[in-house]
Amino acid sequence: MNQPVAAQSTPLVPTEETLLRRSYDQLQTALSIGMIATWFWDIGTDKVSGDLNLLRLFGVNEHDNVDGLPLRAFTTLIHPEDQQRVTSLINEAIRSGNTYEAEYRISLQGQTKWVLARGRGSYSTDNQPITLSGVLVDVTDRKQIELHSQIVETSFRLSLDAARMGTWEYRPLTDELIWSDRTKELFGLPASASVDYRVFLQGIHPDDREATNRAIQAVLQPDSSGRFDYEYRTIGINDGQLRWIRTNGQTFLNDQGVVYQFVGTVIDITADKEAETLLKQRVDEQTHTLEQQAHQLRTTLDASINSIIAMTALRDETHTIVDFMMDTANAAVIKSNFMAPDQIINRKLLTVFPGNKENGFFDLYVRVVETGEPEQSSQYYRDEFGLEGWFEVSAVKQDADGVVVTYNNITERKQAELAAKQQEKELEEANEELHRSNESLQQFAHIASHDLQEPLRRIQAFSDILQNQFMDSLSDGERDMVRRIQKSAQRMQLLIKDLLLYSQLSTQRDSFTVISLTDVLQDVTTDLEMTIAEKHATVDFSSLPSVYGNVSRLRQLFQNLITNALKFGRSDVLPLIQIRSRPAAPDELPPRLADQAEQPFWLITVADNGIGFDERYKDRIFTPFQRLHNPATYSGTGIGLAICQRVAESHGGAIDVSSQDGLGSTFKVFLPVIVG
Repeated sequence: MNQPVAAQSTPLVPTEETLLRRSYDQLQTALSIGMIATWFWDIGTDKVSGDLNLLRLFGVNEHDNVDGLPLRAFTTLIHPEDQQRVTSLINEAIRSGNTYEAEYRISLQGQTKWVLARGRGSYSTDNQPITLSGVLVDVTDRKQIELHSQIVETSFRLSLDAARMGTWEYRPLTDELIWSDRTKELFGLPASASVDYRVFLQGIHPDDREATNRAIQAVLQPDSSGRFDYEYRTIGINDGQLRWIRTNGQTFLNDQGVVYQFVGTVIDITADKEAETLLKQRVDEQTHTLEQQAHQLRTTLDASINSIIAMTALRDETHTIVDFMMDTANAAVIKSNFMAPDQIINRKLLTVFPGNKENGFFDLYVRVVETGEPEQSSQYYRDEFGLEGWFEVSAVKQDADGVVVTYNNITERKQAELAAKQQEKELEEANEELHRSNESLQQFAHIASHDLQEPLRRIQAFSDILQNQFMDSLSDGERDMVRRIQKSAQRMQLLIKDLLLYSQLSTQRDSFTVISLTDVLQDVTTDLEMTIAEKHATVDFSSLPSVYGNVSRLRQLFQNLITNALKFGRSDVLPLIQIRSRPAAPDELPPRLADQAEQPFWLITVADNGIGFDERYKDRIFTPFQRLHNPATYSGTGIGLAICQRVAESHGGAIDVSSQDGLGSTFKVFLPVIVG
């Protein structure tokens, strides 16, 4: 059987049109894969046409774009925030003849795409724009990466700001050094300061400068690990402040294996340095679990000088808390209890501190773990190991079964409170005693004003009868005796009167008001007008200030001082009494007012040209019944100046005196200035 003969095929030669179509399809495929669209705008007819990629990007049906669409059909789909900018760029490109380029967003059915458009116009012979055509690239993926990068960068910057970190960058090949504002601050420099490696070394503490430089030069070597973790001290270039700095960095090599960039961060660890040093030995001895717990408590442990213990609850088979394991403790706990670390850490609470069960602290810790609510309490603690005192405790839950306890030994404070209460009690008793004393003094004043004066009045009455009716029948000695009786009775009556006044100054609280001392002195000089005239004395006073006080008491004060000056005048000169006032300087205040230097006082001086006295005895003249001169020559009860002192003190002031024997005396009255 003959086999069929296969027919021979004749190869087909593609036409030019077929080649163009194939080339166009390949171009469109390539553009589609690259998300590149082409567009063409006939400016005269305002018709925009483009390939399928363009229509897909703008969501235009290809059947609707057979003859092209107006430009606004596309621009209205541009994101509202970008429309005006894109339109301006198109107009500018047509006007200037430059390349048009714009990156903008397309909003379509709730989705946003980023595109990059480029194009160039064509012009007539008279330079009129005819067309604008170009390409459009979908850059959404790249833009999202950029935006994500910006977010990451912003987050990183915010993290640096929150952590109070500074950043730095060093370029060894050009010796450029770039610092953030925070880094400059840590070197005591303003944000506007220029820096270089020399400034960096200048700001380092002299004791750390050489070692820090060596460490940096070592990490800049190509064969180093490139990681940099170092601590050093700085001395602020402008503010002189000492700071501890921790820096972390990383080097980068170029194609030649040479370090061309060295970047990193700095942070101020001054506050943590001392506590970190104290905790180093204990941290090295702890297990990995203790290291995790120490990390959780590090902020509290490093920042507090209080005693802190981190504990974990121990439960029995019924899930009841029966004890606590002390996982870690800061140095304050160990120091305050005079115990080594191994006597506290990894030991049970009730084994080391059994008194917590009896005084209620243990139950407090249990409640904090079970409820999660922090608590605090102050209780007295005592155990069989000799630990005793008042403690203030605060407990906060940590993790599932953990609790952080902070406590202070407040025994001294409690003792001070008890001492204060005792002092308060003693003060109350003293006040009661003073009240009883005042009552006794008032009773005495009553007796002095009534019972004691009644016999005096009888004595004076009988002596007056003897003098008036029987004086002619009495002998000279008897008449002298009657005069002595009358004089003694008068002196006794004056003494009782002064004692009564003195006691009233201590027991009575008269009303105070604003008083003009000028008016007071005018009243006093008017009352003493006859005595002043008899002594041919001069009382000279200028305008005096107003004070807050009691008018009758102040009148008594100045009357006693003027009377005293008139009494102790010299026989060879006419009495001159000068009264002046001015603000008192702080160093002029007497010892009684030394602790009131911030309170302003008036100084009123009453100076005379009398007989004066030896200043060695000046403290005696303000004591009742103490007299420096012969009472036979100078009359009086010896209580007048004591009354002056009591009046000055009752007004919140004081009285002092300076004098020389034979040269007169100057009494200094200090009274508070009216403030406000």
